[in-house]
Amino acid sequence: MSMQPHHQSHQLSWVHPGKHRYYQVYLTQDLLGDWALRTVWGGIVSRRGRVRNTGVASYEDGLAQIREIEKRRAQRGYAAVASS
Repeated sequence: MSMQPHHQSHQLSWVHPGKHRYYQVYLTQDLLGDWALRTVWGGIVSRRGRVRNTGVASYEDGLAQIREIEKRRAQRGYAAVASS
């Protein structure tokens, strides 16, 4: 475990208005200092959805993966949702 400075966690959300679907991504650090990327997606109206947790090598690697997810969401017609 390296003693790197703690970075802020990131959360981004998208919706696809025509298909009533959502997609969220969270980049967080656990108690041991490891970074994880959690993706959550499903239907806005239904309670069904999925969650995937993926370990990432570093904070920077997690940000790079988020940029790729942003690109894919835009290509598939999703619109970013402002964080509150």
